[in-house]
Amino acid sequence: MPTRIGVDIGGTFTDLYQWDGRGVRVCKVPSTDPDFAGGVMSGLRALAEQCEGGRLEAGHTVVHGSTVATNALLTRRGARIGLVATKGFRDVLHIGRQNRPELYNLHVRRPPPIVQCEDCYEVDERVGADGTVVIPLDVASARRVLETIAESGVDSVAVCLLFSFLNPRHEQAIAELAAEMGLSVTLSSELLPEFREYERTSTTAVNAYVKPVARDHYERIEGECRGLGTRRLNIMQSNGGQISVRMAGREPVRTILSGPAGGVVAGLHHARLLGLKRVVTYDMGGTSTDVCLCDEDPALTTEAVIAACPIRVPMIDIHTIGAGGGSIARIDEGGALQVGPQSAGANPGPACYGRGETPTVTDANLVLGRIVPERFLGGRFPLDSAAAERAVGELATRMHCLPSDAALGIVAVADAHMTRAVKRVTAERGTDPSELALCSFGGAGALHACSLATALNMPAVIVPPNPGILSATGMLLADLIKDFSTSLPGGCLLRSGVQSRPDIYVEVSVPPALQTLREAMGDLMNQAARAVQLEGYEQDDSVLERYVDMRYQGQSHELTVPLESLTDVDRLLAPFHAEHERRFGHAARDETVQLVTARIRAVVAIEKPELPAEPAATTPVEAARIASRRVMFDAAVETPVYDRDRLQCGHEFAGPALVVEDHATTLLPREWRARVEPTLALYLWPRS
Repeated sequence: MPTRIGVDIGGTFTDLYQWDGRGVRVCKVPSTDPDFAGGVMSGLRALAEQCEGGRLEAGHTVVHGSTVATNALLTRRGARIGLVATKGFRDVLHIGRQNRPELYNLHVRRPPPIVQCEDCYEVDERVGADGTVVIPLDVASARRVLETIAESGVDSVAVCLLFSFLNPRHEQAIAELAAEMGLSVTLSSELLPEFREYERTSTTAVNAYVKPVARDHYERIEGECRGLGTRRLNIMQSNGGQISVRMAGREPVRTILSGPAGGVVAGLHHARLLGLKRVVTYDMGGTSTDVCLCDEDPALTTEAVIAACPIRVPMIDIHTIGAGGGSIARIDEGGALQVGPQSAGANPGPACYGRGETPTVTDANLVLGRIVPERFLGGRFPLDSAAAERAVGELATRMHCLPSDAALGIVAVADAHMTRAVKRVTAERGTDPSELALCSFGGAGALHACSLATALNMPAVIVPPNPGILSATGMLLADLIKDFSTSLPGGCLLRSGVQSRPDIYVEVSVPPALQTLREAMGDLMNQAARAVQLEGYEQDDSVLERYVDMRYQGQSHELTVPLESLTDVDRLLAPFHAEHERRFGHAARDETVQLVTARIRAVVAIEKPELPAEPAATTPVEAARIASRRVMFDAAVETPVYDRDRLQCGHEFAGPALVVEDHATTLLPREWRARVEPTLALYLWPRS
């Protein structure tokens, strides 16, 4: 099996995971904001030093989870873009929706759109709601608009015309003119051929906004990787799959949450190895915490809002909050203790890194004895305990309490934030968290996982091997996935009980809505086949999954459900009725259902790393115990410290305990037990 390397850029560290068919190598290096490519190459060279001859095996593959597009959007450091809209619709992004982001805030201010008013342009054209041309495109005026854009110094152009998802010819004509002028263009009819004008315009604009930045990053990474012998560079997507670097450069909006998506894929993979299908993945890194509900499969959404920008491309439904190891603790104007969302990042980092002075969650855990300073990053980055004590001590002075009490307060506030995040993706969506296990990873996750599970009455916690770099592992577990969609005309209406003679596949017996759906699915399947071939695979290598967005007639939002039949109306609608009942508690099976959007997902299975099951332990668990230290819970307790590298399959022990490894620490409270599984994952559960 050729060597494969997963790379994940985080806010504090860049993680790398290498699999060569024989074993695993891992590496963690500081991220290099804003030039994240520097951290990636530093990590690849560090991996090479671990290999025979000091170089990576020629012909290896790299799968890269990129935060470049994310950071460009969050920090508003994307390109200057121009928006081309139908005459009369240039202000779509500035008008937006009329819902208030904060209902009771009388002084709320929306973040400014990523397109300036002066960079929004109109062309004279109009396509009707049925896809027919009402006003032909004025080519001369379109050319003048593009010339003005080119002269103004705009780096990238977003084109979003009214009803172009039904008839893309006008957008395609504008793209041809732009190509003659050397302008980089994103067409809404190619990126997101779906209705809802504001969301489609926003998604197209975001893609254009991050495209130059992402493309430059990918081209640099690809060039330098080629110099290290890389055969293929793929990019992780937000939907849990990977695509070629060429496609990611064209549609970087699909990579906005690629790093966290890798963690979800890997977390669910390790849960399945233990026979668990219903879990919440919990990734606590240096800057943020990401949680996701996985009920057999990761929850997906097409309604994400990132940095106040709606993004409608399919992505794993990950809820992110600003709570990480580097989250800064402070006293607010009302005298209350606050933790995050501001982070110390990689530079200066927590006070214990020796460069900063502000107290963080990591500093609090160090003061509480929950981190062994000389074992941080395998001893390559020993922490400064005195600096952490000074930073937390200064905060304690302002709180009029002991440093240990201040540290406990910091951890408690961070835990409360993360507990609410888990409730957001479970209880608030009708799922009882007490029925789910918590799969914990990230450099800081296992320090807090048992506390979260206790608060939510969750029955177990899983800590996979190498939890501090699990998102990088997920890059190698992801299949190649391409999503395609198209909105259906408003008259696509069906009702259960209307038979279409499923035993005879003849057009005369098929309702018009089914015929429209068939034609749309046929077009999407052709697109999927071409895309798979462009990725270097044969059509037979892919599996096509069919979905439809449906809603009861009169509803304003829809549910995405699998498409089980194109001939039997009852079979087609049954998954929608069932999902509506599961989600909202009722289903109106006698009501008319509107088919809104047809979707195809093309999946090419990628060979995945497989580690053999570990043999049963040959030494007692005490052989893995390397030290003892005082750890503060509600009181200071003498706590054994175990080296995870020495723990073997079948080892079992009770809390309190610390389990240390190169990139993470697991905290086992007094009321919990731990067992080492054949996969070398830690299975933690509360003692009854």
